[in-house]
Amino acid sequence: MNDSEIKLLGFLSKNKHATIKEIEKSLGISPNSIASIAEQLSASGAVETSKQNVYSIKITDEGKSALEEGFPEEKLIKSLSASGGKEKLSKIGDNIGLIWAKKNKWVDIEGAEVGITKKGTLAAEAKEEYEASKILSELSKGKNEDIERIVDAQRSYIDILIKRKMIELKRHSNISHITITQKGAELLESNDGAEIDQLSRDIITGMKWKGKKFRPYAIEAPAEKVYPARLHPLHEFIDYVRSIWLNMGFTEVSGPIIESAFWNFDALFSPQDHPTRDMQDTFFLSNPKQLNVEDLEILNRVKKMHQKGWGEVWRADLAKQALLRTHLTSVSARNMKTFRDKRASEYPIKVFSIGRAFRNESIDYKHLAEFYQTDGIVIGSNLTLANLMSIMKSFYSKLHIDVKFMPSYFPFVEPGLQVYYHDDKLDDNVELIGAGVIRKEISKAIGTSKTILAWGGGIDRLMFNFFDIDSIVDLYKNDVGWLRTRGDLKL
Repeated sequence: MNDSEIKLLGFLSKNKHATIKEIEKSLGISPNSIASIAEQLSASGAVETSKQNVYSIKITDEGKSALEEGFPEEKLIKSLSASGGKEKLSKIGDNIGLIWAKKNKWVDIEGAEVGITKKGTLAAEAKEEYEASKILSELSKGKNEDIERIVDAQRSYIDILIKRKMIELKRHSNISHITITQKGAELLESNDGAEIDQLSRDIITGMKWKGKKFRPYAIEAPAEKVYPARLHPLHEFIDYVRSIWLNMGFTEVSGPIIESAFWNFDALFSPQDHPTRDMQDTFFLSNPKQLNVEDLEILNRVKKMHQKGWGEVWRADLAKQALLRTHLTSVSARNMKTFRDKRASEYPIKVFSIGRAFRNESIDYKHLAEFYQTDGIVIGSNLTLANLMSIMKSFYSKLHIDVKFMPSYFPFVEPGLQVYYHDDKLDDNVELIGAGVIRKEISKAIGTSKTILAWGGGIDRLMFNFFDIDSIVDLYKNDVGWLRTRGDLKL
């Protein structure tokens, strides 16, 4: 044993058991050192320790905002109450507030309108105190013993506040009492000098180790938690999506992030006056301002396609505009050209891409200005919409998502489909991917008579089902605590 352990056992042999504070007062050893010595002695059976749980709470900036200004759902129902009880869904800016107001049965959504309920009206008039707000307020003012009581009594609300990133809760197990055992008393009685627990230069060169006992390693002693390196959850999920496509027999392709309007829009039969080209949706570049289209034959065929299909004046300077790609269908368009002249035996050709796309979106729980998409095409003969729906069902079944289809319009496909699923947790239909059969005008302009099935859509939204998140914004906050302790991918 070392000197500190001998001192502690000596004190305990006179008092049988003692608290950390009593030992600190008598021996002048810091509480942390006492706890460390006690853990070492406990591992060898010399003492027994009694422990108690202690909670520490940190109110985050999100929580402080909720305390000062009200929860998002409280602000929403107050706004609805002030405006007559109804508002258009498109005008509700705070989707988080809407989600929780719906969960609390404060609002109903009918068609394109959000209406406040009777329960919501009472909450807006503060006739019923909001329990989540009350508990958050108590936590912000409570002492340690109060926090322990609140946590034990309101576990479900505590979990919600943690999930909403309003509080950070840490649980510590502290030693309350230390008691000497019979073995400890025997060790103290038989002790003939301190053990060497750490070698030093002085001990070795001065031969002070002679005649001394060396303390054995306590391999079961508590150690600091280690967080091994791991992939960011988004990249982990992207790798999983990639493996699904590869296992389905697809080949991965890629394309440039900085793209010309020709491949992003024109080659896909999007009119040059289409709203999606507007600066409100598309990030156009000033340097480079234009990108040349090298294949003049395809350029001319696309020009004729637009003039015939849309009856408009087609401008080459607009087709050369440089932009951040708004979808990965630009990659698919380039690969329609790449795989147009293969031998008959090589068809059907199946390719996919995964990468970032950019749109000037309003930020909410399922929209960001920068996001990941997966896109793909199948080129072959005698392909139908049924083949496309089968591919979509097969892909999403690997993600444990039961998808549904509804007709939709996209300029470059006919017929077109929207693939979606209903998220029970969010109580919302989540659009996953747009799909369809590439129009004959496009395939002809590209230079192939084959049928082309195509699809493209976001990856980020899929992660609601695989990680414990309510908003894709959470993926980009780089919350180190969450990144370290997040659960594994739910496969």
